[in-house]
Amino acid sequence: MARPLVLGNGRILICEDERGTIRDVYFPRVGLENHGHSIRAGICDLNLSRRCSWFEDWSPVQRYKSSFRQGFLKGSTILLGDPEPDEGGFVSGLISNIGETTFRSPAMGLEVVLFDAVHPSEKVFSRIFEVRNISDEKRDLRLFSNQNYRLLESKIGETAVVDRDVLIHYKRDRYILHGSDPLFDQYATGTAEWRGLEGTWREILEDGLLSGNPVAHGSVDSTLGWTISGLGAGGSRRVHLWIALGKSYRSVMSSHRRLKRGEMASLYKTSFNFWNSFLERVSVLPEAGLMDRLPERVREIFYRSLIATVAHMDVNGSVIASSDSEIRQFGADLYSYSWPRDAAWACIALDRARYHHLSGEAFQFFAKTITDRGYFLHKYTPAGDFGSTWHPVPMIQIDETGLPLFALHFNWLCARNVWTAGRYFGSIVTPAAGWLLRTLDESGLPKASFDLWEERKGIFTYSTCTVYAGLLGASELARTLGDDDLSEAWSAGAERVRAAVISRLYDERLGRFRRSVDDPDLDSSLFAVWWFGVLPPDDPKVRRTMEAVERELSRPSGGVARYEGDRYGGRMNSWIICTLWLASWHAAVGNFERGLELIKWCADHAHPTTGLLPEQVADDGSPRSVLPLTWSHAAFVLAVLEYLAALREKEGKRDPGKTG
Repeated sequence: MARPLVLGNGRILICEDERGTIRDVYFPRVGLENHGHSIRAGICDLNLSRRCSWFEDWSPVQRYKSSFRQGFLKGSTILLGDPEPDEGGFVSGLISNIGETTFRSPAMGLEVVLFDAVHPSEKVFSRIFEVRNISDEKRDLRLFSNQNYRLLESKIGETAVVDRDVLIHYKRDRYILHGSDPLFDQYATGTAEWRGLEGTWREILEDGLLSGNPVAHGSVDSTLGWTISGLGAGGSRRVHLWIALGKSYRSVMSSHRRLKRGEMASLYKTSFNFWNSFLERVSVLPEAGLMDRLPERVREIFYRSLIATVAHMDVNGSVIASSDSEIRQFGADLYSYSWPRDAAWACIALDRARYHHLSGEAFQFFAKTITDRGYFLHKYTPAGDFGSTWHPVPMIQIDETGLPLFALHFNWLCARNVWTAGRYFGSIVTPAAGWLLRTLDESGLPKASFDLWEERKGIFTYSTCTVYAGLLGASELARTLGDDDLSEAWSAGAERVRAAVISRLYDERLGRFRRSVDDPDLDSSLFAVWWFGVLPPDDPKVRRTMEAVERELSRPSGGVARYEGDRYGGRMNSWIICTLWLASWHAAVGNFERGLELIKWCADHAHPTTGLLPEQVADDGSPRSVLPLTWSHAAFVLAVLEYLAALREKEGKRDPGKTG
């Protein structure tokens, strides 16, 4: 099950599945220590039927809220309700990071709208339940929320305790506090998932009542209840539940008291303003004036992609591949690691959009994780430790060293910040470029390593192109900082690599580039030849290669597969990134209609209501593997900006931000 709603601030990350149940609660690092298992809510009819039901069974509709009452923009609080068709005073089409899930049950005569938001800077997650009576009768109801965590990723040794007006789950130095307005009037803590005991939710489903047990330890869960009496036909009532995370009792109680005093009363407004101010930076781009030339759906996914990319970044600089923990259902591991490759592409996209401060945080992470010999290993935890791997020693994918080096140079081209270039020259550039240079053989090819798909070992065109780009970028940085000797050595190395790509990896018989020295197969990653500047996009060798990719790897759904016979996640699924690589090439050679068609295909295959992008799309159009994937969103940002830059250049407007 995907994660169509993700809400975070670099310190915590909350992810909801397609039924509106919270599955992932990452804290204190994004992607590390997932304390989630399930937070789900429901309601009981306290009148004659005594019927109780989970909201997740009501076929919920999820989205990021995009329409707000005009008064919200002026006042101190947010008015979250939807406008009636003829009602004025609303602002629509805005981009927010406020989740809105609508649960509707005609059988129970109820509709519940749930608004979720994470404070931009506080470790606080807020939920507002708006319970609406859509029947013709007055109702007595009980709203309930069940919390089943796995603190420190285990059900062992946890405590759940009610302390006056709060419920707290804790283990060691991990505390999760729950407070509300109005105060909950029913509660229970108890044993869950142990010796046949399922949890306290059983109590409320049986008769709508909770036992009031104030403390439980071991494998526990908890349930809170709020009685809603006398709700008239067509009426509505609100319950505000807040969840504070911290490393001590004192810290979560401090957040709770501030919430009670009203110091975070404008949490939703703060979240809305923060993310809209964040996106305003795009307006400084030379391409901003052409944004209205894009279809509305493409614009929506572009802005959502910026927020989604940042949501997967930790304040300590790691960038995880995906927050979707459901992938472990299909294997024994997760996507919540920081691959240097994925992180570098995120940096490139953020720098292209002028979010240089964010890529700077990732460079700090690179400086922390690079090995003494100057290369990066397979992948890392968000804390910077070496992650799990399926590669034998030396566990290297050489593009994961070339790409961070290129990303640092790309940052210089976009930001022209000599402080950043100088700061990381000694810690990243010098060791990485030195190591890449030492890997080259007499022909100029780097030594064999695993490919970007992490499936086979060899000397690959894509990887070799990133080595070229990394060495060339290092040379330019060295020249900028006045080290002519290193600049010349790295430039000469880059030229050797470039010559080897053209002479050793282009196949005259096939009329296109090969996947690797020993493998003639076609691969969508061959876009690297032109994207990293080995040859221009309109070079005949490039053109024949990209035309072959489009001809042989296009899928019935309209997207592009990685390579012939790919079976990861299904047979030859389309990949968002591969489709966008082809879109960027079409834009680069002036085929704007086809380029936009491919970009629009990706936008159309984002989650239909929340706009998050998957890794893959099956031939029937359904998402496969994880959703969201950070790389998909970074690639979307890049493809859109490259398309607009090419369009702008065609129309004779010089682009001062163009970087090649």
